[in-house]
Amino acid sequence: MTILLPQRPSTDNPAPLKRPTANGHTSRLVNPRIVAATARRVLGQLRGDRRTVAMLMVVPSALLCLISQMLNSQPAFNKTGLTLLGIFPFTLMFLVTSIAMLRERTSGTLERLLTTPLSKLDLLLGYGIAFAVAATAQAIVTCTTAYLVLDLYTPGSPVLVLAVAIAGAVLGMALGLLASAFATSEFQAVQFMPVVVFPQVFLGGLFVPREQMSDVLHAISYALPMTYSIDALDEVGSTSLVSLEYLGDMCAVLGAALLALVLAATTLRRRTGDRTEAQARRLRLIPLSLAALASAFLVFYWVDTSHYVTTDNAVVDGDQIPIIAPVSGTLVDWDATLGATVRDDQVVGRLQLPGAGAPRRVLRAPSEGTVVVDDGVNGSFVTAGTRLGVAYDLPSAYVTARIDEGDRDDVALGRQVDVRLDSAPDRPLVGYVQEIQPSTASPFDRSAPDNSKSSFDRYDQVIPVKIVVPDHRGVSFIPGLNVTVKIHKN
Repeated sequence: MTILLPQRPSTDNPAPLKRPTANGHTSRLVNPRIVAATARRVLGQLRGDRRTVAMLMVVPSALLCLISQMLNSQPAFNKTGLTLLGIFPFTLMFLVTSIAMLRERTSGTLERLLTTPLSKLDLLLGYGIAFAVAATAQAIVTCTTAYLVLDLYTPGSPVLVLAVAIAGAVLGMALGLLASAFATSEFQAVQFMPVVVFPQVFLGGLFVPREQMSDVLHAISYALPMTYSIDALDEVGSTSLVSLEYLGDMCAVLGAALLALVLAATTLRRRTGDRTEAQARRLRLIPLSLAALASAFLVFYWVDTSHYVTTDNAVVDGDQIPIIAPVSGTLVDWDATLGATVRDDQVVGRLQLPGAGAPRRVLRAPSEGTVVVDDGVNGSFVTAGTRLGVAYDLPSAYVTARIDEGDRDDVALGRQVDVRLDSAPDRPLVGYVQEIQPSTASPFDRSAPDNSKSSFDRYDQVIPVKIVVPDHRGVSFIPGLNVTVKIHKN
């Protein structure tokens, strides 16, 4: 990559004076004229470096074409290719930005620039704007290749994919600027790739869904900003709506980029080896803070796993009360409509038996409950055994949680359970273990692979646990709602 040469910014319209600094200039807010001049300088240098332009514009599209041919399956490419549209801009921008900023410092360009009215914030914003423009061009070229050449299909708009790609590139640029503060050579800047980029790609869900990872890795993935970029792309690939999940993921990515830019501004040095004591303390503070956060997470995880068996493979359940047609006939006088409350042995409809002058057969509710499934249609002909409706006794609804087989010995009857419904996460409930099924959820699954050979696939099994919640505290306890439970071990 060519060295970015300095261009003295114009001082015809200096920013308002604030306070004198050590180099004789004044600290101030952003000077738009200087920021624009810096962005133009960086873009000019990028445009003159053909190899960098080729890497940014051609390489991602070429890799997408290669992967499309490797997969040789449009559904598989729709998923993998969509994820790569967020990973490629992030990775390339991190690499280009970290090396470019390091070249500015090692060549002495940065030192000469900072003797002018150019502030660190002006420099970083100029870099950010220049690389954001480059990222936009890269994202447009890559997305155009994916959609028009490789027939990528997403329910969501390609504009949403483009926005995620640009946000990912800005994130990579910000992390690259931050990483350059810790490097003293281009080789060291490249060494940050396995530390910063690879873990985010591996734990973001590209190769293995995050839900299938171990609890530790699944929890760590939430702290990595690339995870939210991949989640946003998954939203575009699953719905045509601009969901709240998509907006939240985008905010997380842009927030992480802003934080990285702030940290980069505090650690930016004029040249390699010219590090003041304050800058050295700030550089040491970042890894120490990350280590403290990692330690706090490990302590929290150890405390949580040693005291609770936690699972989100749980739903509100209940004893079904099916209403079945005992004989064939035409359904008339059907009253078990959705939401209706029926009593034990209550007449809910009649069946007109076939034949002229044939009598009607009365349909009765097997037990008391609330109708949650209504399949009956007045005037329709039904055969014997047809399910016409399903009722539940809602006050006696319970939670069915499926725990891993390895946690079976940590669960006992009567243990307290913290219950939290996804529909009401701010209103936790208290339940108790009432029953532990003596077999796994699918002990005789005939669809399982043949394990009679010496090499076979081994699957973890889950054991259903029935949890009763005596007091619903006004929360709608409807069968089918998703639940997260924490079963106390002691």
